Amino acid sequence: MTNLNNNEMDFQEKLQKDTEIPVIVHERINQAYRMIENDTAMQKKAPKDPYHWMKVGGRIAGGVAAALAVGFVFYATNPVMAKNIPVVGGLFDILQDNVSFFGNFADHATTLETIDGAEAEGTGNTASDSEKGNQTESNTAGKEETAPNATATKEDTAYTKTADGLTITCSEVFANSQAVYMTMQLKSDTPFPETETIAESGTPVIDLDMTGGVDFNADADPVIDGQVEGQFLDDKTYACIFRYDLAQASKDYTEYNEKYNEMTQQVLDEMGVTQDDLNDETDEGYALLEEFINKVSERGGEYQKYIKDIEIPDTFNLHLDITKVRGLEADYEWSEDDYEKYGTDAGYYKYEGDWNFDIPVTVDDSQTEILELNDTNDAGIGLKSVIRTPYELTVNELYEDGSDSDCFMVALDANGNKLPYNDSAGNCNIFAIQDRDISTVDIYILDYTQYMDELKGPDNYNNNENKPEGQRWSDLLDQYAKYHKTLHFK
Repeated sequence: MTNLNNNEMDFQEKLQKDTEIPVIVHERINQAYRMIENDTAMQKKAPKDPYHWMKVGGRIAGGVAAALAVGFVFYATNPVMAKNIPVVGGLFDILQDNVSFFGNFADHATTLETIDGAEAEGTGNTASDSEKGNQTESNTAGKEETAPNATATKEDTAYTKTADGLTITCSEVFANSQAVYMTMQLKSDTPFPETETIAESGTPVIDLDMTGGVDFNADADPVIDGQVEGQFLDDKTYACIFRYDLAQASKDYTEYNEKYNEMTQQVLDEMGVTQDDLNDETDEGYALLEEFINKVSERGGEYQKYIKDIEIPDTFNLHLDITKVRGLEADYEWSEDDYEKYGTDAGYYKYEGDWNFDIPVTVDDSQTEILELNDTNDAGIGLKSVIRTPYELTVNELYEDGSDSDCFMVALDANGNKLPYNDSAGNCNIFAIQDRDISTVDIYILDYTQYMDELKGPDNYNNNENKPEGQRWSDLLDQYAKYHKTLHFK
C-alpha cells in the first residue's frame, strides 16, 4: 500500500470525520478516486442513482478508502514538441499509447476540419497560435481570482475557443457504440502551474467541468465525467484524450428512476426513518445511513431491467459546454480554511469561461464484438452481455428479482492476471485490454464488502505458482465468487 503524504492524510481524515458526503463525493472524491490504484476502484457509479453518493461515501467513511498514488508533474517531453505538431490532427499519434484505454486510434479517427466557425455552423475549424485573441491570466485556487473572459474573439472557430487565457482546440474524433474518443489541445497564455500526477502512469491530474449531450437523446444526463488523460507537450501546452461514455448516453432511465425511487422510499418506510434521520450527523445517524445504503445496494441491481436502450444512429452531434478546467496543484496541503473559502476547488488551479463545441460523430462498430449471454446462477446473479472493442472490454451484470446485487467485479486475462480498469470510466465493469491475452477471460462477481475489506490488495494480485495451494489469486476468486464465468474470444 502506498504511503500517504500530508495532503492525502488530511484528506482521508476529513472524509472519515465529515459525513457531509454529497459535496465531497460528487466533486473532490470523483476526482480523487481516479488517482486510486486499480485495486481500490469504486464500481458503484450509477449516474441516475440518487443515492449513489451514499454508497461510495459510506464505504469511504467505513474505512475502505485507500492510499492515493500521486506524484509531481514534470514537463517531460522535448520542449519544442508542441511546436512540431499541427494544431489539428496528430494528437492521437502522440497520446494513444499512454492512456489507460490505449490502442490505435490514429488510423481510424477523423480530423476535424479547419473551417471558420461562423461559416461552418459547427462542422469544422481551428485557429493557429498566431491567431489567438485577447486573453486574461489564468486563475489559481487559493489566490485572488480575475473575472473570466468568456467572450469569444473573432479568431474563435467551431472547434477552437478562447477564454480566460486558455485556448481549447478539439482536434480528432473516433467513436464506436461504447464511447466517443476525442483529442484536445489546451494552450495557455502563461505556463501551467506545477500539477500533481498519478504516480503509476505520470498522468497529470486535470479535469474539465462540462455539460452537454447527444442530439439523439435529449434526456441523457447533461453532467459529463470530465476526467481526461494526457500529457504536457511544453509548459504552456497540455494535450489529452477525452472519453465520452456513449453507451451510458444511449439509455432511457425514465422507468428506472420511477421504480428505483419507489424502492428507496420503501426501504425508508421499512426502517421507519426519514431522509432527515439519515442526514443526522451523529453515531446513530451514521449507523442508520450505513444500514440504508446496504439495503438499497442489495436490491438495486434488479432494477437495471427497467433501463431501456436507445438506438444509436450512424451519425450524430455531441455537444460539449466546458465551463472550467481544473488542475490539482502539486504538493497541495488540504485545509479547513481553504475548503471554507474555495469549496471543492480548494487545491486546484483553474481556468473559467465558456468553451462550447458541437462535434460531428460517425460510429464505427466494424471492430466491435458483442456476446449476448443473459446467464444467471441459482442465486440470480450473472452476466447480461460482454462487449469487446479494440480498446476496452465492457462486462454488463445481470441481477434477477430478489438477488443480492451488492457486488464487485474482477476479470482475469488468459494468463490469470487481473485486468486493469479503464481510468477514464466511472464504472469498473470497463477493462483495459490492449497488452493482454484475452483469448480467454474469467469474470468473477464477488461480495462488495468482502472484496474491499478482505480480498483486494497487491499481495493477492498474482498467480505465482510458488504460493501455497489455494492462495493464488484465481484460487481466492474461485473460492469466494458469487458468480464465475469463463469467456472465449477469437
